[in-house]
Amino acid sequence: MLANMSPPLQSSLPSKLCITVVEDNESLCAVTVELLQQHGHRAVGVTSAEALSDEEANALIDVLLVDLNLPGEDGFSLVRRYRATYPGLTIIVISSRDRIEDRLACYQAGADAFIAKPTHPDELIAIIQAHARRRGDVPAGASLETGASAPSATLNLRRMMLCGPAGEAAIGHGASTLLSALALAPGRRLEHWQLIEALHEDAANYTTGALGVRLVRLRQLLRQVGFEGATIRAMRLEGYQLCVPVTVV
Repeated sequence: MLANMSPPLQSSLPSKLCITVVEDNESLCAVTVELLQQHGHRAVGVTSAEALSDEEANALIDVLLVDLNLPGEDGFSLVRRYRATYPGLTIIVISSRDRIEDRLACYQAGADAFIAKPTHPDELIAIIQAHARRRGDVPAGASLETGASAPSATLNLRRMMLCGPAGEAAIGHGASTLLSALALAPGRRLEHWQLIEALHEDAANYTTGALGVRLVRLRQLLRQVGFEGATIRAMRLEGYQLCVPVTVV
């Protein structure tokens, strides 16, 4: 799960977090728990989904770190189940299964973030802190539109078509990847690095400016099928938020 242990970063969070690690590799699980405890968090580890009890104490978990390849119930199912039961929980998937299909499936199941193995300790702590600071933002599944008659779009990945109130238009692979990632993400919002990773680009060599150009084209496509106003909102220094409901089929 972790690339190399390093000295703890100074935490900017005012309080400890309750974090549960679900990782079937006992060594990786122990190392991750130790890292989190070094940063002042209350962390425990289990090696399977079945080891997570359904008792009331689970409602006190702030962050759930989940591996996908678990014995018994897999990570996708666990994420989906805990997202439905605890909608305010921060869920982070850490896995070597980093194909775009797996990443999108994680977001569709309800994950807040995906980190590819091996994970650098500083990155893991930074992501946990970033999501903790944003607790209280738009919850997963909440509507970003007002009014019962708000128009919606359908993204058909098999036909590679985007359908809206004004008709349909062909959509390319890159645009469909970004749109589906945003549509399936909790609160329809993703950070820059998450969108860059969804495109399977190297975050170290792919600029936010290049990402911005892709989002401009995606906005134009949404206007083409009938959406006006702010369809995709830029979150300063963070990422982007999709402001129209899109169903991915």
